[in-house]
Amino acid sequence: MIKFRAVTLALFFSAAATFGAASLRAQVPQGASQAMPPATPGPVSDAARELGKQIMCTCGCGDTAGTCSHPGAAFSGPCEVAKAKLKEVDQRMSQGESNSAILQTFVKEYGEAVLASPPAHGLNWFAWTFPGVAFAIGLGLIIMVIRQWRHRVTLAPSSGPAIPVAIPDHMRRRIERDTQQDD
Repeated sequence: MIKFRAVTLALFFSAAATFGAASLRAQVPQGASQAMPPATPGPVSDAARELGKQIMCTCGCGDTAGTCSHPGAAFSGPCEVAKAKLKEVDQRMSQGESNSAILQTFVKEYGEAVLASPPAHGLNWFAWTFPGVAFAIGLGLIIMVIRQWRHRVTLAPSSGPAIPVAIPDHMRRRIERDTQQDD
C-alpha cells in the first residue's frame, strides 16, 4: 500500500511538473523565442528593436513589439501599434534614457502585462519556480521508489524441523462422534 502511494505521488508530481512547464511555455510569446529579422527596415535603430523584444505588442498578435509581423494577413510586417512603440523606444533612447527607465515607463502606462518576461517576484516568482521544484520532487520520489523496489527484503525459508500438528484428544473425539452420526 505504501509503495502504491509513493508511485501515485511520483506520477502526480511528474505530471504537475510537465503541465507546469507547458503552461509557462505557453506564457512566453511566440515571437520572443525566435529571432526574426525586421520586416521592413525603418527609422528605428537596432538597439530600439532589441529593447522592443522585451515589450509586448498590444495589437493582439501575441508577439513582442520588436518581432511583430503579420504573415498571411492583409499586410505583412509590423503593425502600427508595434511601429509606434518602437518609435517611442527609439526617441527615449536618443534622449539618453536607460533601458530599465524605458521599460518602467511602459510598465506604468500598460502594467506588467506589457513585459514579454514578467519579473520574478510575488506570484510570478512562484510560477517561475514551481515547475522546477515539482520536477525535482517527482524525480526524488521516483528514485526513492526504484530503490525500494531494488532492495526488497526476501524471507528465507525456515530450516528447522517441521512442527507436527497435534489435535487435542477432546477435539479428536468430537470429530469422530460427529462423523459417526452422519453415517
